[in-house]
Amino acid sequence: MAMHLEQRLIQLNQELENKKILLAVSGGVDSMVLLHALKHKSPVIVHVNHHKRASSYKDEELVASFCQQENLAFVIEHLDIKKGNFQGEAHSLRQAIFLNIAHQYNLHYIMTAHHQDDHIETIIMRLLKGSSFEYLEGLKSKKVIDHITFYKPLLNMQKSELYEYAKTHQVPYIEDVSNQETVYERNKIRHEIIPALKQIDPDYETHLVEFSRRVRETSYQLKLQASFSVTHQLSKKRLLSLNTILQEEIIRLWLKRHHVIPSKIHVERVLKELQNSKPNVEIKLKDTLFIQLSYDAISIIHKNKDVVMSSIQVEHEGLFGDKHVSIFYDNKPNNTLPLIEICYNKLIFPLTVRYRQPGDTLRFHYGQKKLKDHLINIKYPKYLRDSLIVIEDQSQHILYVENVYTNKTLGDTHTLWVCIRTHDDT
Repeated sequence: MAMHLEQRLIQLNQELENKKILLAVSGGVDSMVLLHALKHKSPVIVHVNHHKRASSYKDEELVASFCQQENLAFVIEHLDIKKGNFQGEAHSLRQAIFLNIAHQYNLHYIMTAHHQDDHIETIIMRLLKGSSFEYLEGLKSKKVIDHITFYKPLLNMQKSELYEYAKTHQVPYIEDVSNQETVYERNKIRHEIIPALKQIDPDYETHLVEFSRRVRETSYQLKLQASFSVTHQLSKKRLLSLNTILQEEIIRLWLKRHHVIPSKIHVERVLKELQNSKPNVEIKLKDTLFIQLSYDAISIIHKNKDVVMSSIQVEHEGLFGDKHVSIFYDNKPNNTLPLIEICYNKLIFPLTVRYRQPGDTLRFHYGQKKLKDHLINIKYPKYLRDSLIVIEDQSQHILYVENVYTNKTLGDTHTLWVCIRTHDDT
């Protein structure tokens, strides 16, 4: 059973002792009630005028008048969204506005007056959309973004209680007439689906609130279990051994740890590609950011837009990209550098350092093989192949391919040693 509003507000005032808060106020009954209840806490009030109706200036005037009367700091912001997903765009812009002001005033909380009716509508919306399991919980009372806590303290309160409070305490508010229009999905649910649910089961709200609680508890356990499987690089084989819901949670958590917002499209694409028999698959996240499924490994990779295919000639040492290439002839250096030993009878110097090229051929005692085929055979990750360093002599005999090949067919009269390391190594 929902806590009575008066009791909740007493508890909230105790909870917010010595806390500095931003309160988002639209001018509607829910936010004006919360403003009235918390005005003695001296919150910073933010009103966002979306200019979606001719009378929106009245909301702005009401909020400004109340704040001036109570000597409260307030900020009025204006949005002008002409096209696209209005609800989604407005939400993102409001969030950015609130965070900016919260940091400016060094505040602890950003508070909104969402109530149980909003919570129920959100659950129904997400059920109809087939949202991921985590989101079926509906609205969350608290979440932290950029070190600021977004707080919805009235989620257990029914809107009818807010109207009763406003009447008792003579709290001014304005009804948003656009809430009666069914052009928006939420309004259709509010005015068409919810009345039908009430006819089917008058206690439907209690059941959905209990559903939300169970989702929240199950989601917590699911995240806990998924966290044990999340490493920097995922294993395709390991994921396929798990059930689909756990697979999805692991992928979502893995993307978050790589600072990638886990969109439904990308998660579903990874789940689909787990069944793909191709050894190498890429999923584009951003311009230069990709998910790479290469054999058993699933990785996040960054790619430069312009891949420079160049070469340098090296007598003893040189810098190639971010790699420092050193070549020592006959006398092995007396140090702890990682060295590759290459024996030969005759080479034409100087040697050339370059990236791999189409048609590169490797020589083995049993014959020749294309470098491309060799990389496929040893299951070398595709996203690393184009950055492999190749060393060849002037007759285009490949002596060495970084990490994957050393020519053993050149004889044993002379020896050279190759060291490749990032140029900032010491």
